[in-house]
Order: sequence, then C-alpha cells, then structure tokens
Amino acid sequence: MKVFIALVLISLCCAACEPFDLDQKSFPICEKPEGTIGFTAAKLEVTFFLENKKGDIGAVGWDLGDGRNRSGNQFTVFYDKPGTYNVIMVLANQCDDKFTVSRPVTVTN
Repeated sequence: MKVFIALVLISLCCAACEPFDLDQKSFPICEKPEGTIGFTAAKLEVTFFLENKKGDIGAVGWDLGDGRNRSGNQFTVFYDKPGTYNVIMVLANQCDDKFTVSRPVTVTN
C-alpha cells in the first residue's frame, strides 16, 4: 500500500509539471550612434552627408529646415530661395538608440 501511495504521489507531481521553454533569447548589442552634419553648398544646391560617424548606425533621417525630410547618408537638394535653414539630422540603430544634431546652413543665389 505504501508503494502504491508513493507511486501515485510521484505520478501526480510529474503530471502537474509543465515543460519549460528555456530557449535562449538573443538581444542586439549596440554602440550609441554619433555623427556630425557635413555639407557643401553651391548657391541653392546643397549636398548633405554624414560626417565623423561613430557607433552603430542603422538609419539616418534629415529635416532640411524648409518643411522637407530626407533619409540616407548622402544626398543633394535644391532650396527654393536663399536663406539660413536649421538642418536636423537624427541617427538611429537597431537598439532604438537615437542621436540628434542640428546645424544652420546658409544658401545663396
């Protein structure tokens, strides 16, 4: 009888246990992005580029200061009129770290 009770208790204990999913999750390890705004201006034509980049950079977004936005490491735009525009660049990586920098850019005709 004692053996029977022991077997019942052992089977109940084992049946009540749920298997655990111990799969190892991997999370990205990132270095915070950094950089500066580089540009060359030829009258109303301006080429912007990412300079002095550091860390992990997955995306580069730009606010051109005139209501337009762009993305990418380098591109050329034409401004409609001369003036000084506050250009903002945002860098992001896969860990959702962000770095924002701004720079005034003056264009002439």
